[in-house]
Amino acid sequence: MSETPAPARLLKVLRVAYLAGLAVLIGWVARTEWDEVLTLLGDARPGLIVASLASSFLLILIGAWFWTVGLHIQGHGLDTPRLFSKATVATSRSLLARYVPGSVWFAVGRVALLRNAGLPVGPLSATAILEMATSLTVVLMSGLAVLSLSGGIPGGSAWMVFVAAALIVATSPGGGGRVMAWLAARRGIEFALDWRGYLRLIGINVVFWGWSAVTFLLYLRAFPAADEFRTLLVVGGFLLTWGIGFLAPFAPQGIGVFELTMATVLQAEGMARTVVVLGGYRLVLLARDFIATSTAEFIATRQALREPGPLGTHPESGAAGGTG
Repeated sequence: MSETPAPARLLKVLRVAYLAGLAVLIGWVARTEWDEVLTLLGDARPGLIVASLASSFLLILIGAWFWTVGLHIQGHGLDTPRLFSKATVATSRSLLARYVPGSVWFAVGRVALLRNAGLPVGPLSATAILEMATSLTVVLMSGLAVLSLSGGIPGGSAWMVFVAAALIVATSPGGGGRVMAWLAARRGIEFALDWRGYLRLIGINVVFWGWSAVTFLLYLRAFPAADEFRTLLVVGGFLLTWGIGFLAPFAPQGIGVFELTMATVLQAEGMARTVVVLGGYRLVLLARDFIATSTAEFIATRQALREPGPLGTHPESGAAGGTG
């Protein structure tokens, strides 16, 4: 049995230490701010929380849209309605993988499920990489852009411009696209990404993160104490700080990092109370994930009984769509 590399062991130790410290912090907040937290919850507008929950389901469909287009521009998945349906179910079934430490398991879950549905692993892996990289590019760039309009860019955040620029180069057809094509060719896999396809994927991510911001805004507006925060500041802060959380490998899903950074961007007076409110948004997403996963598992079981054939099969020729 091979030993775990030292960087991986260090990251695991950091993650455990971080989560332990976060648990202590949550306990301290619950003890010292409990009465005020109960007041916040008592004043909440439940209709907006329900609206936020309902809105979050559309994000699953947008994510499936990205995978459908990502596979299409690589010449795979010729049956669009069927592929979109499978991508939606696979996305829903993989949602709970986001709570496993590490940033890749959500993507890995979809690759495995869609591979079992008959699609080749090469294009699936490429789509997963493109989704993570272009998503981070969009969220950082759009967050900085919206915050600049609101005049709320926090100090010391200029480095994220360079990170986003590097991601653009790394994912564009003229940069990382050539590297991915070369690596794919060595494995006998055909990979092609032109600028038109790349911009389509960027556009889908803009829609995804725009709707994510709307979903979060609906949730935050459920609390009267948050009415003072300007909409542009909330939207820009959400996009930027969610991206920062993704860049923190020691914090699963950026938990704690997002809440503290977002409270700083909002310049909230009651920091502890604001962090509690912001943390409640994760409970909305968790409820969505449980509902969507349970429903998708039921659908997958039904579909398995009447599945006509692999998704990569062309309906006319009967040959597998694409190579790899």
